[in-house]
Amino acid sequence: MTRFALADLHKLLTPHVPLGKSRLETLCLLVLGIISARTVNLTHIAAERPARAKVASTYRRLQRFFQQVILPDDWSVGIVMALIGNPSRWYLCLDRTNWKIGKSDVNVLVLAVVTERYRVPLMWSFLNHSGNSTTRQRIALMERYLARFKPSTVRMLLADREFIGQAWFKFLKDKKIPFAIRVKEDQLIIVEGREYVLRSYLSRCKGERGFTAT
Repeated sequence: MTRFALADLHKLLTPHVPLGKSRLETLCLLVLGIISARTVNLTHIAAERPARAKVASTYRRLQRFFQQVILPDDWSVGIVMALIGNPSRWYLCLDRTNWKIGKSDVNVLVLAVVTERYRVPLMWSFLNHSGNSTTRQRIALMERYLARFKPSTVRMLLADREFIGQAWFKFLKDKKIPFAIRVKEDQLIIVEGREYVLRSYLSRCKGERGFTAT
């Protein structure tokens, strides 16, 4: 980690992150320290600081950052747009990650921008439970997106088969958000009042209504 890298990152983040100079500098230390040390262990990150300060002092500074700083929702949106631009239409990906810290569940619902090589987190919600997100939680996250961007900016919303549901699909259709979401082939669907198994229905409608059986 170099002072030049810290200065450049500080300059980039300043317009987008609502923190004072000292705390923003600490955030820069964290980001570059994680990259340099290739770990989230604060002791190792503290040792990466390019200064004469003792590792123990830097370690305590990093601890205080997590104890005292709460960033607002969607604080990273401006940074993402500054780095990858704001195309007129882009692909979005909805996904969820769940792990444990000790006995505590960390469950995050993430809306990411799809770039050529990466998926860049744009907005996210911490879920207060383990397991799948609810329809209400998905809609709330998408409404945060729509509060900042027009529906026309979504070329396609991509998601796995965890993210299904009649009310959820209706919300996306009502908001005119195109989506491609996997569903199980034995999923029961109702079309014009009749119930079908999805696979058999797609076989009948292959080449029609935009359906493709794969």
